[in-house]
Amino acid sequence: MLGSEQLSLAVQVAAVVAPVAVYFLLLGLLNSQPNPQIISARSDFILLNAAFFPVFCVPVLSYFAPSVWTLLVVVGALLASVLLLAPRRTGNWVVYNITLPATVRAGQRALNLMGEPFVRRGRRLILNRIDVTLRFTSMPLLRNVSISTEGANAAEFSRDFEKLLASQLATVPTTATPMAVTFLLIATVMLIAPLGLLADRMPEMVRLVTNLIP
Repeated sequence: MLGSEQLSLAVQVAAVVAPVAVYFLLLGLLNSQPNPQIISARSDFILLNAAFFPVFCVPVLSYFAPSVWTLLVVVGALLASVLLLAPRRTGNWVVYNITLPATVRAGQRALNLMGEPFVRRGRRLILNRIDVTLRFTSMPLLRNVSISTEGANAAEFSRDFEKLLASQLATVPTTATPMAVTFLLIATVMLIAPLGLLADRMPEMVRLVTNLIP
């Protein structure tokens, strides 16, 4: 019984740590590329929540020992909440491995290629001909910049702007930063730690899997 309890604890730790480790690995890889990497803000939001939800959910579910149906309901509710709260599919992006000034300049060049006149006010680019405003926010610790579009014409504008913005970002040279290396090291340690917990329980895990095979 004690061995089973230890195995269960090790599995819980792995379930909590592994998704966070993968998230840090992705951050390290995104910030190690030779050019900035752009992804949709919706995808970035879902990845972040997928990584950290087990940190809160696994201990609670383990404490209350829910049934399979309860577990499915809880997971389904969490997924639905994430999808509802996530940014809309178009018009919102996150650019990794870049500074705020470089992102704004890339956005300005993309607007010039589109032939869209604009004025800059702080961290916003306000278009003159159509009702669209580009807003830039930076998170220096993760070395990323979020871009959001606002206004009545944002949806139709975003499709053409995204392509031109991506082409402009591809011309921006970058180098791997110490923070990128730190993310990769954190991910490596977090991925190795659960394996260490499970190493001495491997025979039991093999027996469990074997028993499941008819």
